[in-house]
Amino acid sequence: MRAFLYALVGALALDVGACTNPLAVDNTNNPDRNSAFRTATDLETFLGSTYAIAHSGTLGDAKVLSGGANDGLQPQLITMGMESVSGLANFAMGPRSAIPRNQIDNSINGQGSIGNLRDFFVEHSAARLASLALARLKVLGSLGTVTRDRRARAFGKFVEGVGLGNLALAYDSAAVLTEDNANDATVPLARYDSVMRAALFDLDSAATIAGMVGTAPDGFPLPATWINQATASITQAQFIQLVHSYKARFLAGVARSPADRANNVNWAQVIAEANLGITSDFNILMSPTNGWDVSWPVQHYATGSASWHQMSQFFMGMADTSGGYDTWLLLAPASRAPFLVVTPDKRFPQGTNRGAQNNDSQPASFASTRYFRNRPPSSDAAGDPLQISMYDFRRSFGFFSSSRNGPYPVMTAAEIHLLNAEGLLRQGGAANIDSAAKLINISRVAKGGLPPVDITATDTSAVVPGGNACVPRVPDAAQGYRRTKCGNMWDALKWEYRMETAFTGYGMWFFAARGWGDLPEGTAVSWPAPYQELQVRQVPIYGLGGVGLPGGSGRGNYGLFAGGVY
Repeated sequence: MRAFLYALVGALALDVGACTNPLAVDNTNNPDRNSAFRTATDLETFLGSTYAIAHSGTLGDAKVLSGGANDGLQPQLITMGMESVSGLANFAMGPRSAIPRNQIDNSINGQGSIGNLRDFFVEHSAARLASLALARLKVLGSLGTVTRDRRARAFGKFVEGVGLGNLALAYDSAAVLTEDNANDATVPLARYDSVMRAALFDLDSAATIAGMVGTAPDGFPLPATWINQATASITQAQFIQLVHSYKARFLAGVARSPADRANNVNWAQVIAEANLGITSDFNILMSPTNGWDVSWPVQHYATGSASWHQMSQFFMGMADTSGGYDTWLLLAPASRAPFLVVTPDKRFPQGTNRGAQNNDSQPASFASTRYFRNRPPSSDAAGDPLQISMYDFRRSFGFFSSSRNGPYPVMTAAEIHLLNAEGLLRQGGAANIDSAAKLINISRVAKGGLPPVDITATDTSAVVPGGNACVPRVPDAAQGYRRTKCGNMWDALKWEYRMETAFTGYGMWFFAARGWGDLPEGTAVSWPAPYQELQVRQVPIYGLGGVGLPGGSGRGNYGLFAGGVY
C-alpha cells in the first residue's frame, strides 16, 4: 500500500465498491463512496465533519496512529520552540530539544517516527476529504439551494486551506490536494512554499464564497457540529474573520529563517488580513467523546518529578527585574540552576521569595491574571541547566481538571493583532511604529500590568520603559550575552506574543521563533516528508536539521548558539 494513501485512508476507504465474491461480507466500517455521498444531506454532513479532522491533526487526539494521545508534532514543537521543557524520550520531546540540536534523521522506525507521520497523515486526510466532498458536489449538482451550495463550498475550501496550510508550516513538502485531483491515487509532493500558495488560494476562495451566501436560513450561522462552539454558532461575519486570521497566521508563519520572514513575507497583506481577522479569542468547545480535543493537557500537568513539563528558565528569566537573570547568565552553562523570577509582570506569581510565590495562586483558567505558577519545591526535577525552572504553565489546568471538556482558545485575538503589529514595525515609519506600539500595549498593559511602550517612538530601537525594572530584559550581545539590557520595541512584541499565545495554537513559539531567529542553532526548521512516504515513492530517505547540516537554523538570537549562553 502506498504510504501517501495512509494520509488519505479516511477518504479512499470510501472508494471501495461492492465485492463480487459471494462469500464476502460487507464491511460497514469501509463503505463505498457513492453510498456515503448518495444524498445531499449525507454529503453535507460528511463535509461538516472535516474541520474537526484538521483540528485533530494539530492539537487533537492522536489515537488514529499511535494508540496514544500526544504522539504528533505538537509535543516536539513546544520543546523545540522552548515553549515547554522536558527531557523525556516520550513523543521525542527530549531528543528533539537537546542542545546542541540533533538532526531529525527520519530513519525507519527511528525516534519520533510515529509523530512525524501523524500530522502529515491527518492534515492530508482533512484536505483530501474536503476535496472529495467538493468534487462530489459538482457531480450532484446541488444540495438543494444556492445558499447551501455556497456555504458548503466555502467550508470545503476553508478546510482544504487549513489542512494544506498546516502542512506547509511544518513539513518541507506535501501534496497539494484539490477537488480537481480528488480522485487521483497519487499526487506529487510540492515544496512547502508552493503548498502554502495553494492553501492561501483556498482560503481566499472560502472568504469570497462565504461573502456570497446571503441571509437565507440555510446559510449562516454554521450548523453547530461543523465547528463546535461554546455559545452561539459561527455567523457569516465570524467565519470570514476566522478565514482571514488563518491567512495572517500562515503568511507570517511559513518563513524558514529571519531573512525569509523579513524579505519574503508580504507584510502589507498580513496587516490587511489581521485587520479583517478575529477580534476575540477563537474558542472551540472541546468534548473528547465527540471528537473535539486538545490532547497535550493529558500529560501537561504531570509536572515536577514526572518531568513532562516546565517553563523555560531562559525565556521566563526575561521577566526578572531582581538581577537574578544576570547572575544566572554569568554562570558556566553546566552550573546554572533555577532561580526566582521577581517581576512586575502580573502574568507571573508575585512575591520576592519562593514561599510568597507558591502562595500567590488563582483559579487556573484562561481568564486568570496569572498564567504561570511557581510550583512547590518538592515537585522540582532535574534537567538541562539552560532551561529547567521553578515555573509551570497554569492557564489550562481548569480545562485539564474538567477532563478536557470546555472552551479552549486555539487562536487568540492577541496572536492576530501582534502579527499586525509586527507587520507595522517591519514597514517602518513613525506612524506605523506608533500604531504597532498601541497594539503591543493591548496585552502588555491590560494583562501584564506593565508600563506602555512609547506610542510616539520614531524607530524600533526605543527601549521598553521601567528602568532597572523593565520587562523584558534580554541577553546583551555587547556584553557577550552574559548580562542583560532593557529590550526594545521588537523584544516587547516578541514578549507579548510568547505570553499571550503560550499553549494555545499549533507550534506557536516554534513557528514564530523560526522566522525571528530565536531558535537554538541547528534546530530543524522543517520536518522531512515521513520515511513511509519516501519509501513508497522510491526516493531516498533524508533527515533535516542539526548544527551545520541542511535544514538547520542559523545562530540563534540572544546567544542561543555554541559559544553564546550554552
